[in-house]
This record gives sequence, C-alpha cells and structure tokens, in this order.
Amino acid sequence: MALTDDREQLIRDTTDFLRQYRYGFKLLAANKYERDYFAADLPEDGLYCTDDEAYVKAKMFEVKRFVTSLPPDDRKLFLYYHYIHGETVEKCGELLNISRRSAFRLKRRALEYAALKYKRYLSDTEINGVLCRE
Repeated sequence: MALTDDREQLIRDTTDFLRQYRYGFKLLAANKYERDYFAADLPEDGLYCTDDEAYVKAKMFEVKRFVTSLPPDDRKLFLYYHYIHGETVEKCGELLNISRRSAFRLKRRALEYAALKYKRYLSDTEINGVLCRE
C-alpha cells in the first residue's frame, strides 16, 4: 500500500515534531553541564540569559502534550516510550511484549496515526500563531 507524497511528508513532519523532545532534552542537559562545570566562564554582568531554555521547555511540553492527548492504545505507548523516554524500537517492543519486527511495524503504524492526529491537532490549537481552542 503506497502512501501519497503529501501523506509521506506529513509523516516526516510529525516525526520531526516528535524528535524535538529528545533534542530539547539533550540541549537542556548540555546547558546544565555548562552551568555546573563552566560557571566561572559565564559573564558576570548578569546578561547570561536562559530564554532559550524556556523556549525549549515549551516545545518539549507541546510534544508531550500532543502524545498524551492521543487515545490510549499500543501506538500511543510506543510513541511515548520511543520519543518521550528515548527508548529504542527494540526496547519499546520488549516493553510492549512484542517482537522486534512487530515493534518496527508498530512504529510505522504509530507514525501514520500520529500524522493524521497531528494535522488535526495543529488546526485545533493554532491558526497563524493564535490559539483557537483547547
């Protein structure tokens, strides 16, 4: 069953959106490391700003909010463990008590499902940067 180019693009966009959580997690960890071990190198004028951290945390919250807004089933659990907890596909399969092959199939189904929900999620939550409804 071949998917249309638009649907494939939507799946890629959704995957990129979900990956933002792990990126944000890594960035926050790097910032914490920098503060802990290189605090002496930070400017003393008080201009060192962590606004980027607030933005990253907001993006992470949005990803987690999207995943947790999905109806409960194996696809949601897979997305949660894989993208939020950062588990490998194999580990997610083990957690869900399915084979490695089934885990990769579930990942594909979960991303297709999330892509459809993500499109609606975007239209429900934001139009031109303005929150429409919750």
